[in-house]
Amino acid sequence: MTRMAPEQSRPSASEHALSTRASRPAGADGPFSSPAEAATFNSTEMATQPAPSLALSPGAVVQTGPILVLAVATRLAVLAILFSLFSPSAQIHARTEILAIGLSLAQGHGFSSPFYVPSGPTAFLAPGYPLLVAAVLRLFGFGPAAFVVIVTIQVVFSVLTVWLVLRIAHRHFNAGIANIAGCLCALSLPLATLPFLVWETCLSSFMLLGFFAAVPLLRTRLRWTAAGAAAAATALVNPALIPTLFGLGIWQAWRRRTTPRTAILAFLLLYGLWPARNLAVMHAWIPLRSNFGYELWMGNHASGSGEFIQELNPLENAVERAQFVARGELPFMRWKSDIAIQYIRTHPRQFIGWTAFRIGRFWTAAWPGFVVAALFSGFALLGLAILWRKRPDLRLYAIPLALYPLPYYITHPDGRFRNVIDPLLAILAAYALTQCIDRVQIGIRKSQNRPSLGR
Repeated sequence: MTRMAPEQSRPSASEHALSTRASRPAGADGPFSSPAEAATFNSTEMATQPAPSLALSPGAVVQTGPILVLAVATRLAVLAILFSLFSPSAQIHARTEILAIGLSLAQGHGFSSPFYVPSGPTAFLAPGYPLLVAAVLRLFGFGPAAFVVIVTIQVVFSVLTVWLVLRIAHRHFNAGIANIAGCLCALSLPLATLPFLVWETCLSSFMLLGFFAAVPLLRTRLRWTAAGAAAAATALVNPALIPTLFGLGIWQAWRRRTTPRTAILAFLLLYGLWPARNLAVMHAWIPLRSNFGYELWMGNHASGSGEFIQELNPLENAVERAQFVARGELPFMRWKSDIAIQYIRTHPRQFIGWTAFRIGRFWTAAWPGFVVAALFSGFALLGLAILWRKRPDLRLYAIPLALYPLPYYITHPDGRFRNVIDPLLAILAAYALTQCIDRVQIGIRKSQNRPSLGR
């Protein structure tokens, strides 16, 4: 695996002076023609030489082992508290769509019934994670052991994501930034809590980060083909990542001035199995998921608030569940979509206001406490701005931040949705932090060496 060269900087005025003087014959004053010139050079050198940087310390190494141990310890500590508050036997029977479909698969009823009542085939969720949950349920039964196994698998995905953060940050920047980003991910309470929720978030984050790490290395046909297959596998877990995956692939193809035909073919052949299944079983063209109309309605209707209302979820609401069963999945989704679109058309100002609220909510609701979340997002966006100016080769960081949140801006936000890209935000926040520290250190050093007015 190749490593990107660090950003090259221009030689300072003092470096230029030294190289010029070094070409002269050395006299009593070394490369300088007089003691006064040597004193002048030393003063200039002291004023322009930056202070030792926290991020750029030449002796810094990536602390992979200690940071991964810290990540494991943090997750085990958080899970110990959660297990003491919520029993595994209760959690395996928690009402979630993934568990409902996984249970249906494990019992031999096929990919169906997302709300725990027989309702026929479904495309409410993509197939990837329900199939994994179903495999665990078949192997370990429907009790607490299955929940512990699922949580353990999700912890592994979460820790592997921290490892990828260290690798990516080191390759793109340096060891100091990698260590800071790794610690942010290792100690993050939301990321440490995620494995307790039976959902695809941990796997989605890991797969997105793996694809992100591989994109700059796509130079051969074999690698492009593997990337197409990996993108398809990721999309089968979380279709919301498809715009980001395509954006990253297009970015690299444009940089390489190539058309990755084998990658496109591999993606279509693998991912195409899902819409082909939907067409054969549900008799409708459903390339992603069937639930967009329902999600749009959940965030945009007359009695709504712009957010997800749990009381209206068919898992909890008997009336909505009965409507889902009576109408059928696709007519139910079209019905909800029609209501949402009609409301948006007749209340455009409300929709704009809710969209603005959802944008703010997306970027500030993934961490405990508004202030911490706002600071984290602020530093990440600052890091992206600095990166955009200083490192054009790394502008691909903007692609996930720009494309991934778009569906949630118009439907409804949730902290776990943002958690998928939190590892990338941690890298950008670490970069911004070190850049700020460097600027402060240089400013202090210059002020200390500035000659006083009386001299």
